Amino acid sequence: MGVPVIGWFRRARAGIAGPVVFLAAWSFPTSMLHVSPVAAQARRQAVVQPVPEVRRGDLLLGVGVHRGFDATFPLGDLSGDLWSWGRLTLAYGLADRVLLEVEGDAWRVLSIERRGAAAIPLDPGVDDGTTSDAGDFEIAVGFMPIGGPRGLSGGARIGVRLPNSDERKGIGTNTTDVGLAGLLSWGAQAWRLTGRLGVGILEAPLDRFEQNDVLEYGFEATIDIAPRARAALGVEGRASTRDVVPLGTEDLAELRATLDWRARGAWGVDLAISRGLAGSRADWSVGAGVSWARPPR
Repeated sequence: MGVPVIGWFRRARAGIAGPVVFLAAWSFPTSMLHVSPVAAQARRQAVVQPVPEVRRGDLLLGVGVHRGFDATFPLGDLSGDLWSWGRLTLAYGLADRVLLEVEGDAWRVLSIERRGAAAIPLDPGVDDGTTSDAGDFEIAVGFMPIGGPRGLSGGARIGVRLPNSDERKGIGTNTTDVGLAGLLSWGAQAWRLTGRLGVGILEAPLDRFEQNDVLEYGFEATIDIAPRARAALGVEGRASTRDVVPLGTEDLAELRATLDWRARGAWGVDLAISRGLAGSRADWSVGAGVSWARPPR
């Protein structure tokens, strides 16, 4: 278990290439829908939530399923296709432009295609070719007191990732991580650019009283492509600040394209495709889910 001490970050890297065509392919059929406008609210699969649009009492509850192809887990030295069942999302407007976020996977199942020398003793059940475990959950609060729903706005985000996994299953680290980031947003009625940049304090799973301070980032562009449909393209990840990186705290990067469609009532559906760019992210991932949104009080 590490003792959190914020360190200085000094490098970041991310390659950006991926499925831009995905957004274009969806824009034509959805542009044929002529219905009421998309509500300004949180999104289930947002890289960075649109905090400037949040009003007190906004509520979003979402659940989905996700599959990653050729995901790797360095701590257990396992790789294969990963199913995430019950990807849960809760977003609640504590006040205007103040958003509480809770997100995590209820259950994950890895079909093991390659197994190496694990750095920790694994559960005997891993030997049957699959392993499963609960996912970790993140609780965060984002607030943007500078600016307003339109134009340029700024603020901060504080989050903590709580351990819910068992490292002996090979697909979790059982560590507590803290993130502190600045938020920027620039948008109009039909589009928005959002970003977060800050430091993450990660516990080293193998070394007591050791941590890795990483640069964490996320950037996303969203646009309304039809009255009820919204598309987004974003990148998120982290980059270590150390020359020797503790196992389990490696660099990560992922490019994600999403499409959200909201029905006449409170219900909505979303689709996503992701491309892993660095670290243990899956080479490709696909996901879908449903959400229920309540308008502000």
